[in-house]
Amino acid sequence: MNRRTLITTCLSALILGIGMGVGGWMRRWIADDGLIVLRTVLNLQAGNGPVFNAGERVEANTSTLWQYLIWAAASISGARLELVALWSALLLSAVAMVIGALGTGHLYRRHNFLLAPLGGLIYLCLPPARDFATSGLEWGLSIFWVAVLWLLLVLWSDARFSRIWMPLAVWAGLSWLVRPELVLYGGAVGLLLLLTAGTWKRGIAVLGCAVPLPLAYQIFRMGYYGLLTPHTAVAKSASGERWSNGIEYLKNFLNPYWLPVVLVVVLLAVVVPAGARIKKDRTTVAVGLMVLCAALHILYVIRVGGDFMHARMLLIPFFALLLPLWIIPLRRDLGMVALAVVVVWGGITIQRGSVAFHPDAPIKIVDEREFWTRAVDRESGDAPTLAQDYLDSPLLADFGVSLAKAEKNHDALLSLPDGKSWISLPPKPGTHPPLSIYILSLGAPGLEAPLDARMYDTVGLATPLAARQPRIPDGRIGHDKSLALDWQIAASGADISDPKALPSGVNIDQVKAAQKALRIPEFEELFASYQEPMSWSRFFKNIRFALGEGRTLKLSDDPKDYLIEK
Repeated sequence: MNRRTLITTCLSALILGIGMGVGGWMRRWIADDGLIVLRTVLNLQAGNGPVFNAGERVEANTSTLWQYLIWAAASISGARLELVALWSALLLSAVAMVIGALGTGHLYRRHNFLLAPLGGLIYLCLPPARDFATSGLEWGLSIFWVAVLWLLLVLWSDARFSRIWMPLAVWAGLSWLVRPELVLYGGAVGLLLLLTAGTWKRGIAVLGCAVPLPLAYQIFRMGYYGLLTPHTAVAKSASGERWSNGIEYLKNFLNPYWLPVVLVVVLLAVVVPAGARIKKDRTTVAVGLMVLCAALHILYVIRVGGDFMHARMLLIPFFALLLPLWIIPLRRDLGMVALAVVVVWGGITIQRGSVAFHPDAPIKIVDEREFWTRAVDRESGDAPTLAQDYLDSPLLADFGVSLAKAEKNHDALLSLPDGKSWISLPPKPGTHPPLSIYILSLGAPGLEAPLDARMYDTVGLATPLAARQPRIPDGRIGHDKSLALDWQIAASGADISDPKALPSGVNIDQVKAAQKALRIPEFEELFASYQEPMSWSRFFKNIRFALGEGRTLKLSDDPKDYLIEK
């Protein structure tokens, strides 16, 4: 690489890395969803395995690697789990910005150009990009994985790195363990390596590098959890179609920041002129593959209806889409114009901050950071960073007291059906079931509740019974399922012998019907897949379940449907 190109590539990488580090730190926070993984880490530390509730094998986290990364970092540092998650995400986000610049800079290795950030600057200036640089979620890990894939792919296009295909194949294979949808990128790269292998021996070697680790974990997942995917994919019906919701989600991301205008300027000033000089070589293949994967990823997000968090699901493909333009050469007036427009736009966007949150709007898509800041009664800009920030808020102020009382009374059920008042029910006489706690948001309460309590959510992230419920028409994407109180009471083993002791609004006939329904083979097979003690017999039964009924099982929300004689 020529001296000027090398120096300006490194300077651009440094600017973007520091920018993300500082920007992410200034908007640091931890989402309630980001706290969910920490209960799994606590169970790992306690020797209960990678589970959300001790004694139940449910994979409540979408990213396999993220939970183990936090576990490893916490074991080494001994630091508080929330801070481990926050700092790990921020560090990975900053490093991803640097690696992205190094990869794009290598595209210009044969030229003596003055390079400057462009695509990286666009991404950095977006408030949600800096929000999800922390948040406790796996977005930092995800863009780090994409950035490294990009760097390795660019090096693969350079004939001097003749053996780079091996680490590239291994890295591509990790996609399934970072986030399931990233297999789109990993699979495409794997296919590319197979098509360019040249010999059948090289093709087998590619498979030998890429396949063993994800395949081994997939066998473990099917045998241990009884599923083909993380449980969150079942809860969110990731195979469903919600095109209209997805279009609205895309508009909710693009419009507040005038992104279409910026992208058109970049397209006309940078992409179109560069397109006239396209060569049919490996570099073009590398760039085209990343752009194609990003476009398909965006299409997938639209297809499933987007998400309930503003911008979240589009950040990873948008990051990937911008990588070929992460830094650009300043070699003609059009490039300077594009950079000037992005700098002015970026300054305005940073100054305005997030404009996607409207307190009085229907809660369908929200700026999650601002939503939780207000929900826990904190000043704007002072977002929660610890579980205690949630637990000390009016939102959950009575949870600790209600939990302690339920534990003291050996209750079977503690539920928050209306989001305001906790109800508790004793167990059936002569029984001692574990306490079942039902709440919409699992994160902070999950860290407060003991590991041997059954911490459940009503939308199904950690609750198989809820995850198999029908989707609510026009419901909030990602939270469009709900387990009724009748099912909660029936599944908890609570005493219903005195109907007057039940909460108002509970239909005793529905509860009794649910109790009977839970004893039919369809339910018993589901419960056995994650509650029956693990053994080799159970492991192989779970694999059969994962490949069969576990893929398609859907439950009715009306328990009486199961009592109709057929």
